[in-house]
Amino acid sequence: MDLRDVMLVIHIAGAGTWLGANMIQVVVPGLAARQGAEVTAGWYRVAGQLSKRLYMPASILILITGLVMVLQDDSLSFGTLFVTIGFGMIVLGALLGIFIFDPGSEAVAEAVESGDQSRIKAATARIATFGTVDTLLLLFTMTAMVSRWT
Repeated sequence: MDLRDVMLVIHIAGAGTWLGANMIQVVVPGLAARQGAEVTAGWYRVAGQLSKRLYMPASILILITGLVMVLQDDSLSFGTLFVTIGFGMIVLGALLGIFIFDPGSEAVAEAVESGDQSRIKAATARIATFGTVDTLLLLFTMTAMVSRWT
């Protein structure tokens, strides 16, 4: 196994972590809600922390391994379409985490604790909408990578 293969495995593991965590965030809120307000608020606080503790490390791995693969492969460049899409997704994911998911999760937790149903509905809808966008763009990026769009 050469350096490129190692980098590719780590790159795919990072992307799989990102996608898998997105899927968990679709399923867990409904399960948490059945356990009561305290569990639901706790889940959203944990979900907000995932930005820094799971998504950011996965994104950094994706970024570093992507950089190494581009620098090691003469057939690739930073202007290659799928490479550009990949870098764009890393930036977009970071921005969504910082400005939408982290504060949005805290907003849901606070709304749940206060029992404010309209705030809960608005905040969860916002997170769900951006979560769907993030997941669809991630799948688009994966398609571009696998197909090696040039």
